[in-house]
Amino acid sequence: MSPRRPDDETELIELIRSIDVRAPEALHRRTEALIAEHAAGARGPTWTARPRMTLRVGGSLALVAAVAIALALILGGGGSSRLQVREAAALTLRAATASAPGESPSTRAQLAAAVDGVAFPYWEERFGWRASGSRSDRMGGRSVRTVFYTDGRGRRVGYAIVAGTPAPSVAGGVIRRRGGTQYRLLVENGSRVVVWLRDGHLCIVGGRGVSDATLLRLASWDAGATVA
Repeated sequence: MSPRRPDDETELIELIRSIDVRAPEALHRRTEALIAEHAAGARGPTWTARPRMTLRVGGSLALVAAVAIALALILGGGGSSRLQVREAAALTLRAATASAPGESPSTRAQLAAAVDGVAFPYWEERFGWRASGSRSDRMGGRSVRTVFYTDGRGRRVGYAIVAGTPAPSVAGGVIRRRGGTQYRLLVENGSRVVVWLRDGHLCIVGGRGVSDATLLRLASWDAGATVA
């Protein structure tokens, strides 16, 4: 059943604010700004009364824009289909659903698993983190493979590689550079994560109870891996 069309501006604004879909933050900020702009205009001296009316094309620019945003969110079938970094980061904390890949028999310091040719690292010999499981998911129209590693203290991290280029955009966090590569230290889903690009592919390493320094050391170690 399609949603009932709002009868007036007040109902439209309530509809926009009640939408449960989580659209990008920039879109939400713009929606609120348009609503505030329209409300300010409605309180101006030229408005002595505001009768109940049917929405039409001749309405104010702010109101028309707000209608367009509301329709885009409602008719778009659940918001943007683009993969968000927080969604991919969440995968590094989930349970493994498959066994761990073994060490590559032909390439030193890599596992026998890759996404679009971007291989997962082999950390056991160098850092004591052994591959302990994996999972494959599809989010935002992209395939994401995650390999999990466990150390001798029982800590676990997940290493996710997102298929496809160009990679989803990333912003915010603290930037660190290692070997010419830019790494972003973020907090997503209550855990620390490091986000960067390898051969144009988004990579994320995250884990609970693991320091930024440890995550960055693991993420930035190439040792023969193809790091952009």
